[in-house]
Amino acid sequence: MTSAEDIKAWLKRVEKNREWLAEKTLVSKGTVNGWLSTGKPIPSAKLALIEKLMSGEEEIEFELPPDFEKQLRAMADEAKKTIEDMVSHILQVTAKAHQKRKAEAPSQQFTPVEPLPAASFLDQPVPVIGNIAAGALTPGDNIPYQIKTDYQLGKGEYVLRVEGKSMEPVIPDGSLVVMRKHTIPPIPKVGTIVEYNDERGVTLKKLGRKKNPETGKMEYVLHPLNSDFGDIEPMDGGKISGIYVETLDRWEKA
Repeated sequence: MTSAEDIKAWLKRVEKNREWLAEKTLVSKGTVNGWLSTGKPIPSAKLALIEKLMSGEEEIEFELPPDFEKQLRAMADEAKKTIEDMVSHILQVTAKAHQKRKAEAPSQQFTPVEPLPAASFLDQPVPVIGNIAAGALTPGDNIPYQIKTDYQLGKGEYVLRVEGKSMEPVIPDGSLVVMRKHTIPPIPKVGTIVEYNDERGVTLKKLGRKKNPETGKMEYVLHPLNSDFGDIEPMDGGKISGIYVETLDRWEKA
């Protein structure tokens, strides 16, 4: 596996700096410094992209929605440790699509495509304890099953399967998300992605606040990331039971 020392030697050889690498991998220069100077693990999708750059393959152009960067940066301000995982998932999907188009092109049929590194999963399977809606509030559906992944669950963390498109493009329909158990008080910071439960059911949404036009008071609402969906309100009588941690990008059923 490519090490931080390998990457530093390559940057020196091609006369590129860390700021350039940060731009190509859609992260901050501070994140790259963390990878190369402090031993912070490089996410698998980012490492695969760096290895492609190191091999001399052409750079991939990413076509993102006009407001995507604004959405992503806003979420990063509220949940700093989740932005890399969200970007990693998008990078992986885009890179796979690019490789498929390249493999299908007549001029490239004779050129073998290097496979991505095989997933190295933990020995202990991780349970997916149920589904969570990403649309309207719907009753929870407990369909537990086991998966293999390289993610080590932390204290109070669990995995749910997302059903619905209200959190796209950041969290696609069908994704497996890691959540952390949350007990109120306190209420999470506005902008945090949360699991919300009340008598109507359970849903995954971004926590927001806006003024009630009738009372003039600020109230909490559940805000989707997909503009095709509207806010869910009010939030009376329910509870925030979980906080979004990240989306799993490498897993398989056990």
